[in-house]
This record gives sequence, structure tokens and C-alpha cells, in this order.
Amino acid sequence: MNKKLHKSVLISGVFATLSFLPGCALTDMFKGSSADIATESRSSDDQGDMGMTGDVLVSIKGKPAITTDSLTMEKEKFFKSNPQYVEALRHMDPKEFERNLLEGLIGQCIADEYVISNKINLTDAYKTELKEIYKTMERMLNAKFFNEKISVSVSDSEVKSFYDANKNKMQGVLISQGGVAAQGIEFTSLAEARAFVSKAKMPQKDFNKAAQEDGLTAKIKDFKLVNAQSLGIDEVLRDKIVAIKSVPSIQEFEANGKFWVVSATAKEEPKYMPYDQIKDRLKQQLEQNKRIELLEKRINELRQEYGVVVNEDYFNDGAKEPQEGAKGPRGGLAQTVEACEPISKRLV
Repeated sequence: MNKKLHKSVLISGVFATLSFLPGCALTDMFKGSSADIATESRSSDDQGDMGMTGDVLVSIKGKPAITTDSLTMEKEKFFKSNPQYVEALRHMDPKEFERNLLEGLIGQCIADEYVISNKINLTDAYKTELKEIYKTMERMLNAKFFNEKISVSVSDSEVKSFYDANKNKMQGVLISQGGVAAQGIEFTSLAEARAFVSKAKMPQKDFNKAAQEDGLTAKIKDFKLVNAQSLGIDEVLRDKIVAIKSVPSIQEFEANGKFWVVSATAKEEPKYMPYDQIKDRLKQQLEQNKRIELLEKRINELRQEYGVVVNEDYFNDGAKEPQEGAKGPRGGLAQTVEACEPISKRLV
């Protein structure tokens, strides 16, 4: 990563996505009890050095805006929010990194100062959007803390049982379906098929030699490795080949009015990703699934405790009675079950 790219990443990253400096921070907007309080408290007259510690690095309108301590805090936030840059930036001079980081923070502080100086933060449009952001952030935080109250534990034995029961269905776990390596020749009658089997099983003979002697080599169809998911083969014949217990073997089969002689030469068991390589990922998946179940259960319990009432008439035009447990005054503020489901899933 060259110096120009370093600077570009830092300035754009800090200015667009980082949580910003104390005194000119977006998070300051949410310190009050409402968005209005936060907005009204942000004016050019309160941008003093209150709470600022460390040596002053940048001042705006004669007042401290960025200090050594606040720069250190922002550097830690940057690495926490952008772990993908940690390794690359290790090879950059620390002072150069801090200087470039400072440029991004200065840009944000200038934007903050401009909004305050021009009283944009006092406009109705600004206040309306700030209220929406505040409510969204509040809900995200509520969801986070609600989610943390749900304790989830999955044992190693549960993970192993899940692996054994589902390894054939989980994407990326099944490496090879396995199956029976087989070839076949179609005959017009069962008698012809049985005659060919008898010949192929004679001493010094085999499937291919018998086919060559009878001029049937061109009719040999190589089914490759046949398993339950094989395509391009009659399903009845496929299932009979898969059911072959021992190999090598030569057998005749009838499938949907057709007669086949099949030579099974090998049998390969399914291959799976080793359990030890996947158990941690499976455990996380099971914990997530269990968390969703517990959240759903807890939400349903709280629906009863909080007396959630749904006006079902609104959704069915009065054609049906409200569902059991959802009866109550019409027009109450509540959510339907369908509306609640995505909420619980967002908590995970």
C-alpha cells in the first residue's frame, strides 16, 4: 500500500464511517434524552476546551478541537472498526499514520463547525433527520442489550450429533457423494440378460470380455460413480445399483420394462470435511439457531406480560375473529406476529 493510498484510505474512512471526536462527534448528538436536546446543545459557543485532555494538536476558532489524547482514542477506534487495515498499516511510519488520520478528523470537525456556524443543525430538516437517526440508534442499542440477556450454550456432544445427522445435507461439508462404479448393457429380454450374466461369470471371462465376444462392446454404457444424486440414469436402475452390497459383481436388473446387466467394480464411501475442521463453525451456527428460538420464546412471553393487543380486523376486513390471545380494544398500538418475527431475527 503506497503513501497516497494510505492517506486516501484514512481520510475517506475517518470522514465517512468513523465515530468522530469528542467535542465534534456524532455520538455527542445522542448524549441527551432526546434528539432535540442534543441538537440545541450543539452551537458554536459551546465548542470550548471542556473535557479535552492532552496537548492541543488542532484548534478551530481559537479553541481546542483535537488533542493528543483524542487522537489516540480515534486511532484505537479506527483499528477496531477497520481490522482489515491493521496488518497493512503496521508497515507504515506511526507518525505518518497519525498525521494522515488527523487530516480525516480535521475534515470532520470542519464539517461539524460549518453546520453549527450556519445553524443548519437548527433547521427543521436537520432536526427531523436527527430524530430518525436517534430512534434507529436507540432501537439498535435496545436490541443489542435485549439480545445479551439471552444466554445460549451448546455442548460439544450436540455439535457432534448435528454433524452426524446433517453432514449429507450441509453445503461444503460433503466433499464426495461416493457411490458404486458401474457399467451396464441394455438387453431386449430378461433371458438374454441372464444368458450374458452366466457367460460373464464363467472362468477366464469377465464383463468386458463377454461383451467383446458377443459384439456388444459398443453398447456398454459407463455410469461412472452411481449414487442417490446421479443424473442421466433411470431412477429405478440407479437405486438398484446404489443398493449393491458387494463388489465386484455382475447382476441383471429390470427397470421400467428394460433389462440391464450391470458390472459393479468398486464402491466408494461418501467423503466429508473432517469434524475437527468444522466443529467451531457448526457450534456458532447452532448457538445462533438456539438464540433465535429463545428470543422467539421470550418475545412471546413478553407479549403476554405486556398485554400486546392486535387489531386483527384491520388485516382481515372484519371477516374473521381476532386470534386467541390477541383480543382487545380495536386500534391499539401493537405488532402482528409476522411483524415481530423479523425483529427477533435482527437481534441475532
